[in-house]
Amino acid sequence: MKLFLQMLNLQFAMFVLILIGIIAKKIKIVSASAQKSLSDLLIYFILPCNIIESFQGKLTHNLMANSLISLVISLIIQVLSIVLGRVLFFRFSDKMKPVMKYGLICSNSSFIGLPVINNVYNSIGVLYASIFQIPIRITMWTSGLAEFTGRKVDENGTVQPIFTKKTIKNLMLHPCIVAVFLGLAIMVFNIPLPKFINKSIAFMSQCTIPISMIVIGCILAECKINQLFDKATFYFTFIRLLAFPLLIFFVLKLLKIDPLITGVATLLTGMPAGTTTAILADKYDCDAVFASTIIFTSTLFSIITIPILCALF
Repeated sequence: MKLFLQMLNLQFAMFVLILIGIIAKKIKIVSASAQKSLSDLLIYFILPCNIIESFQGKLTHNLMANSLISLVISLIIQVLSIVLGRVLFFRFSDKMKPVMKYGLICSNSSFIGLPVINNVYNSIGVLYASIFQIPIRITMWTSGLAEFTGRKVDENGTVQPIFTKKTIKNLMLHPCIVAVFLGLAIMVFNIPLPKFINKSIAFMSQCTIPISMIVIGCILAECKINQLFDKATFYFTFIRLLAFPLLIFFVLKLLKIDPLITGVATLLTGMPAGTTTAILADKYDCDAVFASTIIFTSTLFSIITIPILCALF
């Protein structure tokens, strides 16, 4: 019950921020150009700071073995999410497929996942969860980002995937990918940053949730109610919140992986779609409205599914 109430309060807080975004767009406080500017601010400054901050921390020798196991499991899950995305979402439109594939790769494992893990497993769980998120960060800003950036529209209006030298260069120089490599370097080599830099990064990182939710609200302001609960949205939500984490749970149980690591992996895999799904869809002209609906719906239903997953352990 305590976990359920904690999740309920967290979700309600996020929904309030989304509502603010909807109202701001409806009453024209935020224009279309301002919405794009907010998305750019997130992509180029706020999210890179959030990424760098997520990599800060030390690994103790006593926990190195389990941390390595967590890292390998997370890497396998990320590869599996890429493969499943191509198999499960192939029949959807060219503008919806990148959104659904990215939504399966990138879960809200930071903003919702870490508080849940901390409540269930305390600090040791948070350590494993932080390690678990390293492959998530890398794939969401490499393979995941490529779902949006490695695209072009031909003369017939069909979206075609492209991987030219220019595309790869742009991908590798993306602020969020640069932040991943910087974060890894800081963590692996234990590079100390000046206090004022750490403070600035922390302050910027704290803007991630409110601005992301407000931008999602602005996008949802253009969405009709029937779009929130269509078949495609429910299909994605079922896979994201139940089918995928249950698959991970049973495989890890079969392999007799440490129960704590199994619990962390299952819960983080069962988090709703990450907020960057809508931000990137909006920036790269995919179906941003659909992206916002899968975030909204998966976040809403996670209030029910996360306690169900917790009951497995």
